[in-house]
Amino acid sequence: MADTHRTEPGAGPGRERGRGGVRREPVALAPGQGGRRHVPGSPYVVKLAGAQSGGSIAVLESTFEPGQGAPLHLHRGHDETFYVVSGAFRLRCDEHTTEAGPGAFLHVPRTHPHSFTAIGDTPATILVTLTPAGFEEFFIEAAALAADGRPDRRTMQTLLARHDQELVPDAPRERHRREGR
Repeated sequence: MADTHRTEPGAGPGRERGRGGVRREPVALAPGQGGRRHVPGSPYVVKLAGAQSGGSIAVLESTFEPGQGAPLHLHRGHDETFYVVSGAFRLRCDEHTTEAGPGAFLHVPRTHPHSFTAIGDTPATILVTLTPAGFEEFFIEAAALAADGRPDRRTMQTLLARHDQELVPDAPRERHRREGR
């Protein structure tokens, strides 16, 4: 898809301003385009950043190898929505887990623990929407840290806390580990 809707900034009627008076412009990207960031475990492509949407929304795309994904966690400041583009994922929200293929959709309101893992024999791609925007900055910062080698655990925990991501112990798994099962 070519960028067919590009105009001079401020040209034409109906240009909106988002938070902080930032001018919002249409964004059209061809497949594979966007701000690429390599976070330990997976590359992310920022398709739409908060700076482009006036802070209202951010959209990321990521492809995971089988077994990779995000551990159980929650956010207090934004909602997260997942759309499976290709491959298959195990999606979890609260205590509900489902295996999902292309076209599957999961919306996770803030404060709900959730995780996802690519399953199957091939890489899987997921589109993630953040509302409001802001958490995409975590991926940008994590990628910058990873450029100098894998960040240590303490650095990553600090980064996670600064960006409103709280890791949640998986209660049944933790209980089984403590009981030696």
